[in-house]
Parts: sequence; C-alpha cells; structure tokens
Amino acid sequence: MQESVIQWPLGLDLKDLAGAGVTAIVARLDAVVKFFGPLESRFFEREKLIYQRLGRDHSGIVRYFGALENSLILQFASQTSIRQYVARQKQVPLSLRLRWVEQLFDAVRFIHSRSVLHGDISCNNVFLDDNLDVKLGDFAGSAIDDLPPLVCYETSHELPGEDISTRTELFALGSTVYEIITGSKPYKDLPDHEVSAAFSEGRYPNLESVPAFRNTIMRCWRQSYATAEEALRDIKLEVATIKET
Repeated sequence: MQESVIQWPLGLDLKDLAGAGVTAIVARLDAVVKFFGPLESRFFEREKLIYQRLGRDHSGIVRYFGALENSLILQFASQTSIRQYVARQKQVPLSLRLRWVEQLFDAVRFIHSRSVLHGDISCNNVFLDDNLDVKLGDFAGSAIDDLPPLVCYETSHELPGEDISTRTELFALGSTVYEIITGSKPYKDLPDHEVSAAFSEGRYPNLESVPAFRNTIMRCWRQSYATAEEALRDIKLEVATIKET
C-alpha cells in the first residue's frame, strides 16, 4: 500500500494542528486578511510574490498562509508594530529592545539572501507576536530581483539621493535601531526637508546618551557595513557583552 504524505499548506506546521479525522486534518489560523483595492493590484501581486519567495524558512518574517482573490492571509501580529507598542508602554526594558534589534537584523539578512530589498524598513513595519518577538512584514512595495520598489523609506530613514540597495537598507536600519533604543525617530522635531539636508551633509543625531548600539547605528548611517550579516555580527557581540556585565 502506498504511504500517504501530508503536505502542510504554506505557513502552517504541527503546532497549528487543531484536530484530525479520517478524511481531513484541521489547523487553526491566528490570521488577518489584507485587502487590496482594484487600483492596488500591483501591490497585491508584489507582496504575494515576495511572501511566496520567502516561504516559512525564517521565524522573523510575518507568516503567510496564502491568497484569496485580491487578499493575502497573514499572521495576526497581536502586539501590533514596535512603534505602536512602544507608544502604549510607559517603559520597555533594554533587554527587550536588544532582542528586537538582533531579531530584526537577522530577518533583514534573510530577506536579502532571497534577493528581496524591503524598501520601507522602520518601526512601523516591524511587528510583534504574542511573545514580543519580531516579525518583519509589509512587503507590498518591496523590490525583488530586477523589479524596482513601489514605495520609499520614511524621510528619517532615507539615504538621500540613492536608489534602493543594501546601502539604503542599512541606512534605514540605523534609523530603526535608533528609534528602537530611544523611542523616537531621528530628528523627530525637524521638518522633512531639514532632515534630508542634515543627512545629505553627513550630520546625524548625537548618540552620546544612547545606551546601546551607538557604533552600529553610526556605521549604518555612514554606510560602513557591506551587508546586514556583517552588522549582525557586531550586534551579537554587543548583546553578549551587555548580558555579561
């Protein structure tokens, strides 16, 4: 008799099992449905393509369960984005912020290895699950292979005058780490044109009072890293040092 092999749908595994019978298996989704209007079909197709490329090979990516007509079925990030979460809390422990930074860089390292450039990295697009672990999401405007991005970075996260590349991703990561650690975007009190002018002239916020990742943030802003993986090595070393002390 030929053995039956269960093929789990994309995004599901044994921990989602709710029940099983003679004819079928039942799994539970903790999911949301992301709708796209008729004029946004290119964003729908782009995000579907990228989630299919990323698959379920990394725990730091929002889980993708498939598509229905003009909708994507995605993991429900119960604690919303980092930006929203921090705004709700009176205090977020440094240990948790350190974990977020390490998880974020590992997620970005992974998507870059799959020829995806996010194009809008910020605390608004880094989500949190029940365990407050990072889930990078919102790939509707991201670049993949030779397809250009359909969105752009926030001004406080954008390397002026540059097309999307690993350099621009790392610059955005520098600003994202700054926000994770300090709770505010770089130059939060300046209008966008002054922020862009400062970055164009190589002027960045003072990092003396930032309690962690000062070197990493500045190296991201100054494009001193070649890859997210290189930056991740520095992050792991700093996290280990902080834990020891």
